[in-house]
Amino acid sequence: MRVLSSIRTVHYRLLAVLWTVGIPVAMAVPAENLPGPQSFLGVDKIVHVVLFAGFGGLWLRVLCPPDHERLFSLFRRRGGFFFVVGVLFAGATEIYQPLLPIRRLADPYDVTADLVGFTAAFVGYYVYHVRRADRASA
Repeated sequence: MRVLSSIRTVHYRLLAVLWTVGIPVAMAVPAENLPGPQSFLGVDKIVHVVLFAGFGGLWLRVLCPPDHERLFSLFRRRGGFFFVVGVLFAGATEIYQPLLPIRRLADPYDVTADLVGFTAAFVGYYVYHVRRADRASA
């Protein structure tokens, strides 16, 4: 934990940008390089959950720093806007895949996995940072 506490918001911003750029790059891997058909809860879905949980967690850390004095209102305002942006980004990653010449198909289960990871990041950030800060200030 000591390493994470020494990382500043500017570092999280760089990590968040790199993570965000990495998502469409990862989604553009040609289909023939991926394993064959998988079950509903295959490795592919786990990757989607992890990618979007990281995306959500990093950007929430940037937009709503846990040491901010009014974290709850900041989380509601910025976090709410970011939630809409993240949902649109999750949908866009699936919409653009069939447009690329890499034989990838849009999969509604992938979007579902994206949203599960993204929502988990929000819930985790709220419970671990926002709610804790709100209780400490009361």
